[in-house]
Amino acid sequence: MLSEGTVAPTVTLPGVVDGAPRDVSLDDYVGSGIVVLAFYPADFNPSCEDDSCDLTELDLFTMQRDVDIFAISTDSVFSHRAYAEEYSLSIPLLSDTHGEAVEAYDVALDSDQLLSERAVFVIDQEGVIQYAWSTADLERRPNIDAVREAVSEIGGDSTAVGRYRVGHAHYIEARRAFTSAMKSFEDRDWLIAQGDFQRAMEEFQESADQFESAVRFAESEALEQGFERAQEKATALWQAAEWLAESASEYASGDGKEADELRQDAETPLEKARDIGEPPDPDDITLDADGTATETSGTEPDDSLDAPTDPAEDEDTSEPGGDADGDPGEQDDVDAAVEDVAVDEDTAESDDGARAGNGDRDAGGVSSAVEFDVADDGRTDGTDGVTAPSDGTDEPSSDESVSTGASPDDDADGEDEDIELDLKDPTE
Repeated sequence: MLSEGTVAPTVTLPGVVDGAPRDVSLDDYVGSGIVVLAFYPADFNPSCEDDSCDLTELDLFTMQRDVDIFAISTDSVFSHRAYAEEYSLSIPLLSDTHGEAVEAYDVALDSDQLLSERAVFVIDQEGVIQYAWSTADLERRPNIDAVREAVSEIGGDSTAVGRYRVGHAHYIEARRAFTSAMKSFEDRDWLIAQGDFQRAMEEFQESADQFESAVRFAESEALEQGFERAQEKATALWQAAEWLAESASEYASGDGKEADELRQDAETPLEKARDIGEPPDPDDITLDADGTATETSGTEPDDSLDAPTDPAEDEDTSEPGGDADGDPGEQDDVDAAVEDVAVDEDTAESDDGARAGNGDRDAGGVSSAVEFDVADDGRTDGTDGVTAPSDGTDEPSSDESVSTGASPDDDADGEDEDIELDLKDPTE
């Protein structure tokens, strides 16, 4: 058996990965991260029981993102597939039918058949074996706690920074997608917003996983705390992106109530993310001569994460014909917004004095000289003191007339007299 401190050899073997046959080159993994190699005598060996086998506990390492694990025996790929299905194994099973790996790691079982001893090797990110164990007892299983401890002891700040760098790249892509999605959300391009939020969610999830791995490897307390903050922020934005994607989907389908509830739910993780400074650039993290890292991290709150506004509120405050920012649009847009406002002929003709200074009326009784001033609060009033026509719901009596000038009492109740433009949600 190869001893600890030895450079791990690499081989290429056929195997079963995720239930499908595939060639695996250990050279793609050894030297770039932590690798666990588990040699075992054969599929369906004497240590197997009805509900577990010798690889069941090692299979849990497949859920650890910063560790690659492979199991190797001299059985065929066909046998490996049956073995994996029988015990629901996720661990890749490599087929060393010619004994190449068995010989390279010196774990051949003393037998008249080509079999391997049971052995476990933990290889660090430099490609050096840090833990080695083997036994010729076919019924003995490896000590999982010892393997787990060996994995946890590998790392250091250099490995942590490497993991953080990968996570930061995913984080940057996530922020770009998130920013694009927020703009589309404000512009009510629901389907585009949904797609960008989903892409941001996936990138934030990947960055959070890598940041978590960096936390596990970090040795210096300051660096560990910085990576934890980055993980917390990525996780919060991941949750916000998920809810906003669902909100955009509901707006697109016309369910404004459900969409608004989801939008409000997203404000909580957004608020949490705002309170955490942006993750530092990995290039600002340096290693000392002894391998200890220092980091430069912004601790100022992130003010760039404003929650998207309620589309219903945008409608109440936006100007007729305006764009998403409330800027006035073309005159055609204004005309379209007011074309349905009816002017009661009887009211318009009731008082000639009230029409003084307002221009001549055409044959239909509608003034051609009325201009509308759009106030900042979204209210529309006639110029030269002309009171805007009502919406027709409360017709004045024949004795009432349109006044040319607004009295103080009229100003107090002017809101009832103003034109109210009904800018409906385009999704309704």
